[in-house]
Amino acid sequence: MEENGYGMLTKHYIISIKGIQAKVPAIRVGESIVIVKGKFLKIARIFDEYWIERRRLPKPEIVLNELQKTDLKPDLFAFSQRVPDIEPHYSFQLVYDNLAVIQLKSYHHWLNNQTSASVKRNIKASEKRGIVVRVSQFDDTYVRGIMSIYNETPVRQGRRFWHYGKNFTQVQEENATYSERSTFLAAYYKDEMIGYAKIVWDEQTAAIMQIMSRMQFYNMRPNNALLAEAVRQCTSRGIPYLLYEKFVYGNKTNSTLTEFKRSNGFVRMNIPRYYIPLTWKGAIALSMGFHIEFKERIPEWIMSPLRDFRTKWNERKTLNKKL
Repeated sequence: MEENGYGMLTKHYIISIKGIQAKVPAIRVGESIVIVKGKFLKIARIFDEYWIERRRLPKPEIVLNELQKTDLKPDLFAFSQRVPDIEPHYSFQLVYDNLAVIQLKSYHHWLNNQTSASVKRNIKASEKRGIVVRVSQFDDTYVRGIMSIYNETPVRQGRRFWHYGKNFTQVQEENATYSERSTFLAAYYKDEMIGYAKIVWDEQTAAIMQIMSRMQFYNMRPNNALLAEAVRQCTSRGIPYLLYEKFVYGNKTNSTLTEFKRSNGFVRMNIPRYYIPLTWKGAIALSMGFHIEFKERIPEWIMSPLRDFRTKWNERKTLNKKL
């Protein structure tokens, strides 16, 4: 990236889209990178806005001012408020991001009052079956443990698993983000790492960046054990909100991931996301609703059979490779 006045840098930034690295136009504003994505409709966003510490986020008016000085010419600038600010602070046009959030009081309150009966059973079952969860150092052994989970299968939940087959350096670099304010958990069975979770800390919130385990050990419920330890870590630090990205994705309201979150005490929290037009095209697109992702505008009765077909197709390809 090149210097461009007022400490602002203009060029490109490399991001990962479904496991594939891509260059996108970007500028630096303060400590943050603002990226521009889209072909027909170019939307500027603060890169990793969800993960950046709240106090380090640049003010929207500063970003707007810097965008207007560049030759990037985005059509829209989008930014979001942060948990727990659910009431709109600005008069710009908005939609609501849905997030999965547990408001925590204590570990026992969570376990006894916010989780389902099946989760309580699963946590006890994981303990009886010998699953042990520990805080781990992010070292070579931990990275290799992640690789063993990634490389178990090329398909997960009916979708191509884009982490499958990655080398040590890729896995290390991708999981090392925000490590200075992260806690890494590992689930063990007989001294073998079978699951892991990463928690990223902020002043009032903790966010689960990843929680995953080997499918071979699904019946031992390592994910429930990992999440229970994440709650313990939060309550021991006095963190009142645990986040796990979206509660629902698009119009898919009954996915296994959403059910996992719901049964473990996560609820839907709607947070305002604002869109500010910067060009005439942006203003027209905003008025017509084109700022909303295309897949989120497709009815669930269309998407559901398409997902089922994708699942069967991927499972058949995987089976054919094994034969």
